[in-house]
Amino acid sequence: MDRLHKSLMATALTSLLSGTAVADEATTKGNLKITSDDGNFSASLGGRIHFDTYLFDSDLEDPTSTTDFRRARITLKGNIYDWSYVLEQDFTGGDTLSGYRDVFLAHKFLNGEVRIGQFKPFRSMAEMTSSNEITFLERPFSSATGLYDGNQFQQGIGWTGVLDCFTLGMMAFNLRDAGTPRNEGLGAAGRLAWHPINTDNETLHLGTSISYENANQDSPELTAEADYAGRRGPSQLMALTPTGDASTAALELAGSYGPLYLQAEYVIGSFDGNYYLSEDQFEGEFGAPAPFPCDPEFGCYMSDQTIQTWYVQGSWMLTGEHKPYSTRRGAFSSAKPSGDGLWGGAWELTFRYDTMENRDISNLEASSTTIGLNFYANRNVRFMFNYIMGDDDFTGDNTDQFGIRAQIGW
Repeated sequence: MDRLHKSLMATALTSLLSGTAVADEATTKGNLKITSDDGNFSASLGGRIHFDTYLFDSDLEDPTSTTDFRRARITLKGNIYDWSYVLEQDFTGGDTLSGYRDVFLAHKFLNGEVRIGQFKPFRSMAEMTSSNEITFLERPFSSATGLYDGNQFQQGIGWTGVLDCFTLGMMAFNLRDAGTPRNEGLGAAGRLAWHPINTDNETLHLGTSISYENANQDSPELTAEADYAGRRGPSQLMALTPTGDASTAALELAGSYGPLYLQAEYVIGSFDGNYYLSEDQFEGEFGAPAPFPCDPEFGCYMSDQTIQTWYVQGSWMLTGEHKPYSTRRGAFSSAKPSGDGLWGGAWELTFRYDTMENRDISNLEASSTTIGLNFYANRNVRFMFNYIMGDDDFTGDNTDQFGIRAQIGW
């Protein structure tokens, strides 16, 4: 299968430029890029490798300490006349369709672009931050690894652009990505970010987003889940709706000043209820007995569930670099080290507190506290060290994790 993936990528890159003039221009600044002499065809090849090591200090749960390829992607992007395209495959996905990430065509419209295909809905500052740029090994609970569990890339149509000091994105989508079964679930999301201050030394960011999902025919359950001891550790189900709606509203506040950076988000969500789970089903889903009486005949009645999650995170560039802000994404990027080499790179001290709770089920809350150290060997290579202290109030588990990532992106 890997050989097939490589052949498809090579064929796409070759056929894209076949038939164009022979005076094509090739550049290698940051990645491999080929442009036809008339500028009507282009293709660039990029990628990323994230290799992780997970070591757990187990409590009630007993996760496996091991190594893992978190990401191994090849990205092909470029333009054909006045249309652009992105084709990204993650070889850790398990199969070709499950490995699709950004796969869309786009056209410029107003001061942005219309996208058609598969990409991320515009919600959450953490979600809009590239995995190559995130400050920690994993995103907080306000992302697709938590509140929007499993729904990171969706298929649909959307627009994103920058208007003066505002970044705006909106998308209508169905509840599937390329690797999931066809269904009639629908959703929509929109995000507005404002950066009234954005200089080479300081940035102030304010943002808000909304999201709505309807689990229609053949849709998978809509769930919120907290990976409180890291993504490869134990997790706590926070809410689910088998056939109903889920909606969220979020606020964002972030800023940087010189080598200091701070970011916070608050999200409140609603998951439809009006269904029953047997007592065994409840314990199987949530990991502990129901903390409320259940009917002997019908089981545990699940009413509408209100979820809230928030986090605050920050970092200090010990070597003095500044974390830049991407107006295109409305999110921060990684700092660029001023020097190269093993000891000539940049060092970053990081901290985050992250929590999620179900307001309608007593004591259903989980949180994690993370301290970390990042080393940027150069602009493309980074090493990350995270110690995560997990806390699951519902089951009483307090598993911790020490995680290490070796990362390269181009």
